[in-house]
Amino acid sequence: MKPPFKDALPILERLEQEGFQAYFVGGAVRDSLLNRPIDDVDIATSATPKQVQELFQKTIPIGIEHGTILVRYNNQSFEVTTFRTESDYQDFRHPETVEFVKDIELDLSRRDFTMNAIAMDRNGKCIDPYLGQTHIREKRIETVRDADERFCEDPLRMMRALRFVSQIGFQLGLSAEEAIIRNQHLLRNIAVERIAAEMEKLWKGSYIHQALSILIKTEIGRSLPIFKDHDSLIEACLNRISTPFHSLPEAITCMHLLHQEVSIDEWCKLWKLSKSVKNRCHQLTRVYHYYQHQGLKPETLYQLTPDMIPEFVHLVLILDAHSSLSIGEVEHDYKLLPIKNRDELAINGHEILALLPDEKPGPWLRTFIERIEKQVINGSLPNDKQQIKEWVKKWNRQEKS
Repeated sequence: MKPPFKDALPILERLEQEGFQAYFVGGAVRDSLLNRPIDDVDIATSATPKQVQELFQKTIPIGIEHGTILVRYNNQSFEVTTFRTESDYQDFRHPETVEFVKDIELDLSRRDFTMNAIAMDRNGKCIDPYLGQTHIREKRIETVRDADERFCEDPLRMMRALRFVSQIGFQLGLSAEEAIIRNQHLLRNIAVERIAAEMEKLWKGSYIHQALSILIKTEIGRSLPIFKDHDSLIEACLNRISTPFHSLPEAITCMHLLHQEVSIDEWCKLWKLSKSVKNRCHQLTRVYHYYQHQGLKPETLYQLTPDMIPEFVHLVLILDAHSSLSIGEVEHDYKLLPIKNRDELAINGHEILALLPDEKPGPWLRTFIERIEKQVINGSLPNDKQQIKEWVKKWNRQEKS
């Protein structure tokens, strides 16, 4: 048994010692079967939330109305959830009725996809009533039971299906694909923040090109902000994008540069993205425009930060099919810059004002510092305080004469 499961095994053992059923479930089981890295290990049990709380010393009732208790064990956290069935999804997300049950197969029946509806006991034996292992071997994403029902319960599952295509490269089963075409309009009822979270994972998936093909085929774009009003955008993405993005800001910047009718601010407003995402998009757009106008000159490199380099290079390779730019090349040239940011400049605004007693603080000072920066990064002026002071004095004499 793999280490993440071993860490949680004492919880299963304790539950079973008290006469309850307990299994590993969800993404951890799926990823184990796919030989992918395992994140959080979740446990399903026949014990009620109250019984779970009584059995373990450190618990947090994070979702007790749905049967979920967080159990703290050996400085780790594990979600332990009572077997349950759900019905009457009132807001396309939350079930109106939750009923605790004693049968693991009933619990598995409420899950979205067959590969996520596999339980594993303490010995590694799988309970798989919906043929999830078969579908994993066939590299196919299928819903548990009726696809229309699953997508109507929570339409975000349609985006999750595409996200899984992008992450693991599976095909979408025919019944799931046809159900998405019939139900994609229901995504308009889903909070855009939830859709954006799935889109971010889709953009970062190794099989993004495959996912974009299905995005077009299923017409999901007709129910997504911006895409619904710009039909050609997804086609443009499909024609240019074949490798994963590093981040959501990089993906949004690429969308903007491919289709400049939609501004960065509009993207971030309609997708309800954070200010930090918007700022990063503007940074990437600025450095790309510098590169367009003057290539990989010091002024272009100066717009970067080290963590932006992979994103910048990827954007260039997507948007310029003839480019052979590499991360190594940019990193090498970036390291040669005399300064990487304004904080490294050998002089500051106060010191400049001290050299120019007739001048008062104002917007001119920022422009003047930018002029000094430009001289330094281009190698025309050493980043030495005394030499910069002499340059400022010389400039002042020339201005007065």
